[in-house]
Amino acid sequence: MFMHMPGGQISVFLSYARQDTKWARKLDMYLSVMKRQGLISIHDKGEIVAGKKRNETIAHYLDQASLILLLISPDFLASEDTYTFEMQRALQRHEAGEARVIPLIVRPSDWQSTPFAHLSPLPTNARAISIWSNQDEAFLNVMTGLRLSIEDLSMFSTKTSQALRTAIWNVPYPRNPFFIGRDDILKQLHTQLHNGQPLALSQSPRAISGLGGIGKTHIATEYAYRYAQDYDVVLWAHAESLETLISSFLSIATLLKLPQRDKKEQDFILSDVKVWLQTHQKWLLILDNADEPDLLSPFLPPSPGGHILLTTRAPGMQRLALTVEVHAFSAEQGALFLLQRAGLLLPKAALDQALEEDRIMAILISQELGGLPLALEQAGAYIIATGMSVQEYHELYQTHRKFLLARHEPLVNDHPEAVATTWSLSFKRIQQKNPAAADLLRLCAYLAPDAIAEEILTANPSVLGPVLASIGTDVFQRHQAIEALRTYSLIQRDPREKILSVHRLVQAVLCDEQDEAEQKLWAERAVLAINAAFPFPEPATWPQCGRLLLQALAAAQLIQRYHLIHWEVGCLLIVSAAYLQDLGRYKDAEPLFLQALSLWEQILGPDHPNVASPLHNLADLYKDQGKYAQAEPIALRALRIREQHLGTEHLNVANLVNGLANIYAGQGKYVQAEPLFLRALRIWEQNFGPEHPQVASALHNLATLSKDQGKYVQAEPLFLQALYIWEQNFGPEHPQVAYSLHNLADLYAKQGKYEQAESLFLQALSIWEQSLGLEHPRLVFPLNGLANLYTEQGRYEQAERLLLRALHIYEQSLGREHLTVAATLERLAFIYTKAWFKWSENHVTHERDD
Repeated sequence: MFMHMPGGQISVFLSYARQDTKWARKLDMYLSVMKRQGLISIHDKGEIVAGKKRNETIAHYLDQASLILLLISPDFLASEDTYTFEMQRALQRHEAGEARVIPLIVRPSDWQSTPFAHLSPLPTNARAISIWSNQDEAFLNVMTGLRLSIEDLSMFSTKTSQALRTAIWNVPYPRNPFFIGRDDILKQLHTQLHNGQPLALSQSPRAISGLGGIGKTHIATEYAYRYAQDYDVVLWAHAESLETLISSFLSIATLLKLPQRDKKEQDFILSDVKVWLQTHQKWLLILDNADEPDLLSPFLPPSPGGHILLTTRAPGMQRLALTVEVHAFSAEQGALFLLQRAGLLLPKAALDQALEEDRIMAILISQELGGLPLALEQAGAYIIATGMSVQEYHELYQTHRKFLLARHEPLVNDHPEAVATTWSLSFKRIQQKNPAAADLLRLCAYLAPDAIAEEILTANPSVLGPVLASIGTDVFQRHQAIEALRTYSLIQRDPREKILSVHRLVQAVLCDEQDEAEQKLWAERAVLAINAAFPFPEPATWPQCGRLLLQALAAAQLIQRYHLIHWEVGCLLIVSAAYLQDLGRYKDAEPLFLQALSLWEQILGPDHPNVASPLHNLADLYKDQGKYAQAEPIALRALRIREQHLGTEHLNVANLVNGLANIYAGQGKYVQAEPLFLRALRIWEQNFGPEHPQVASALHNLATLSKDQGKYVQAEPLFLQALYIWEQNFGPEHPQVAYSLHNLADLYAKQGKYEQAESLFLQALSIWEQSLGLEHPRLVFPLNGLANLYTEQGRYEQAERLLLRALHIYEQSLGREHLTVAATLERLAFIYTKAWFKWSENHVTHERDD
């Protein structure tokens, strides 16, 4: 443990080469303020008189120091005394938690390949002091970092040194200087264990639960140091297995000097420890890595006199302990931890003190690493060891992820394994115990990590492979597989929503362990499973589509990455794009339609009748955005393909005929549009009868065409007939009904029937708001209709509010530069002009009356 001088001073030792004496003198000068404040005392080997006891004195100073400063230069690295003797001894004390070592880079050198490369250097950017243009600024940076470290060591002294001098203590890890972001958990644990809880409840064990690498051991270690003053005895036991538990408890018996400690029979010794734990108070026992709860019961007393704290991957500890679950860092917390660990920020510095480019890139890395502390520790260690920038690390991670996740040089030995190694044993155990669980995890590795709906497993189990198919049809086996994965916190489950989630780095490690053939196999299974679960988009299925949309978008990336060529893959792309179109997310829908078109052209050929489907969808998407010039040739191609294979009067041709007619109508090409609408109406009436919703679509389109040409008498009965059919088939609140309501309202507005028009516009707007949301592009139709109506009536303030809302929707869906946005701005300008004239006229009249 750290040692302190009388009065709480921190003992500092300066290690430097003879050639760097001037830098040591300058450093001593800058440290003089802290010396006068009584914070530190300095041992400088330059003050030791030459003689045969010089090395003994240096060794004594090294062993007494709590803070050892290595003044790094080429001469330091070349010197046998500094590099071989002083540096090696300093690192031994650092790794044992007995001192803190900080490298000070005074002159440029190849220090990144040294044994201390994993330590955070000063200055914070690891730029040698000698090459700073202003060396006073360099030393100010160094002093700021040293003061923070000295304050941290001083805090440790005041809070724990007195306790540790009198306590029995076997915590095997030093305090982590980069500990951040878990204060709420520490306070929660401390409050539960100490603040007025009933004795039975406060003495119940507490479990810190979470995924491997999430920082559970760090939290337990910090708890021991932070609250050491509350205990007379702090004990640590390794609980990975029965063997490690027995070994730890035998060591505890020796540490406590129990009467049975020297007996050969282990049972007597373990029983002696249990009795001690039951009959003594003010002790803390930490059981680290207690992943198998059943192993613990024989070691714990029924009524402990002190506090027991577990760290575990197993979430099901309720019968043994009250659990606090640990989650990953937020993007900002992870970025702060990474920059501090990489030496680009001082410990305790805030994120906004980092350079902007470092901060932005660190947040991005934190997001890609899923906020996992162990992965961020690895990243920071690698950055500081190589001297690369955060940007360079991010670029390297994209191409060498597997290597970086498998490489680890820990700051302390509390987590000696890398991310990849941390989970490998869990993977192997799961494979042995429950092969279906192992395959479930492999499948989850290719799904969007945060919203894995369980219906993906049940919609068509046959596509999941021979082992995993059983859990799709057998609820019991499915729950058994999920339980096996939750035992190691490898997946989370929301039982109410029936949603699974998995950490993105678990996904990365699993994928990286597979060869290309295995990756493609599991990617294909994931895509086919999503396709089986994703319904055809219509108002009744929109909730299910929304639940699966993230998975469909992830599948689109898998299709591209692994070049998956399947008919079903194209189906998934089309239905998910159609749902995005329903949502008004046109920019997101377009690449999926294009991807589906390209895929089906490869599989079926460019003139296959089924290729007409993505062509028709794409043309309809462009039509919805007013891109008629792009839509028309695509719609014509789709219609030509269908007609060649099916004839001109086939039912499957009618939709394409109707779609082309809508494109013509949108361009004002009424002569071309009308015969196509009539043709679609004839085909649908012949196949479905006069009361079918498709027939209503043709009637509605013909009515709209008549209205746009000023043929109001012809239009009204067609609108009313379409409205009647849709209400009979779908109900009065269906989104399709709103089309007739809106267009009928527009017809009445053109005829000057303002009261009837306003009521229908508001009704259409309400239906679409409830079914589509408040910012769907379809809402602009009634918003514009009402705005026009209010403008005609001189109700300019109401018209302005509606047009501003329509403008916002246009900008969101079409972009600021779209012609429709410009047209809406012109209409707003017109309203403002009208409103000004109205105000001016009233104002002048008022003045004349006066």
